[in-house]
Amino acid sequence: MRRPTRAGILLAAGIAACTFSREISVHPHQLLKPLPSGLVNSFNMEEQLKRGMIPEVLEFLAGPGGRTVDSTRGARVAGRALLERGDFAGALPLLERAHAEEGRQQDRAETAWAAAQACYWLGSFEQSARWVRTARAEGLVIPEGWVAFLESAGAERLYGGSKEGTRLVLKMEFGRPRIPRLLVRLNDRETDAMVLDTGASLSLLTESAATRLGVTRVEGATASATGLHRGEIPMGFGWAKTVKIGELTLEHVPFGILPDDALTFGTSTTPYRFDGVLGVHLLKELDWLVSYESRQVRAVRLPHAFRRGSREQNVFFRRLKPMVRTSMNQEPWFLFLLDTGSEPTMLTRSGIQRAHLFHGEASYPMTLEGIGQSRVSWGKVSKVTVGVEKYMVRYADIIVKEEGEGIEDGVVGSSFLGNFDVTIRFSTMTLSLERPVDRRLREEAEAKEGRPSPF
Repeated sequence: MRRPTRAGILLAAGIAACTFSREISVHPHQLLKPLPSGLVNSFNMEEQLKRGMIPEVLEFLAGPGGRTVDSTRGARVAGRALLERGDFAGALPLLERAHAEEGRQQDRAETAWAAAQACYWLGSFEQSARWVRTARAEGLVIPEGWVAFLESAGAERLYGGSKEGTRLVLKMEFGRPRIPRLLVRLNDRETDAMVLDTGASLSLLTESAATRLGVTRVEGATASATGLHRGEIPMGFGWAKTVKIGELTLEHVPFGILPDDALTFGTSTTPYRFDGVLGVHLLKELDWLVSYESRQVRAVRLPHAFRRGSREQNVFFRRLKPMVRTSMNQEPWFLFLLDTGSEPTMLTRSGIQRAHLFHGEASYPMTLEGIGQSRVSWGKVSKVTVGVEKYMVRYADIIVKEEGEGIEDGVVGSSFLGNFDVTIRFSTMTLSLERPVDRRLREEAEAKEGRPSPF
């Protein structure tokens, strides 16, 4: 059972490997070949969904082939695919139906957990808690502290505050380490810079920051988070009355609370400490434009209840985190964790095996400094190209993380994203890339035509 409280943070302050090259080059994204037609059928649709072929599975189920699939199985697969597409309201009734009709207890438990995730993303924490209790009763191991946290939400709407369409423009810190940080007011008190971290499932604070900023603790609610650098970290939970980012205010905001050293990065001689991170459960409430070169973040508030997704969708939710569809060495398609809180871009060993690209190539050991000033030794492979949307980045060397649980085939971090102006639209579930000069010229031309920027 993969626990629902994974922090998913990687902030590597240094790489100690004399054979590791940081050389990269940026190119237009071109695939060597498209996906074959007829990829999904009634025999392999679960396996293809697991591989990340979410649009293809939904297309199959909506077509003639879908009518040949058993009703319960079709509801289960369609519900999970819609959950990963971000259509949580559309997924929930299918998952409820599949759960009611399932015969095998394991399938019932996993479907209950999927329904709990849909309610979690919808902000219906009380309903999510009921589904978690059902999944626990049917055999899944989910911490009681997670249930207590969900039940503590009460009747107040999560992320109230500023109305739909409210915009923010804010300078960001970027460099040493190379991850975006924003100045935030929490409960009307100043914080140190907080990391804008799409790789964190939930927003996080350190123990001392939570106390200093007046966060209301959930007594007795404890679970664990897992960073990419070390094992499980004890985590409590709490609620902030307000979080203010620029001129935009969010109300009734949930946080995980970690030990102070969990958000200290780097070596003992050059530590970097942060009060916390803004995780994807908060970030999904806005569309974002992150301009790495100009050190600026823009965002716009999204409607409270709407169906996410689009035909151009390349971002999906899995294991309570956003995944982006990528190519690897110009071959489609793979799912990488979209992680603005990670400096390096990396592959997983399972992603390499899926790609069938690197058999026989040596893997060189290297050491990274990271979360809680921990050290971890991973490997690297050479001459790898990672492609997203219009661009691909060619790496002379790229890190290989041995375990892939929770991050699928790899991680897209700032060594990739920092080359662009990055638009993350949680409304359409798309990640778009532009070179900074191209974006400026496009916005100037659109302004002359009377088409103002949505940001």
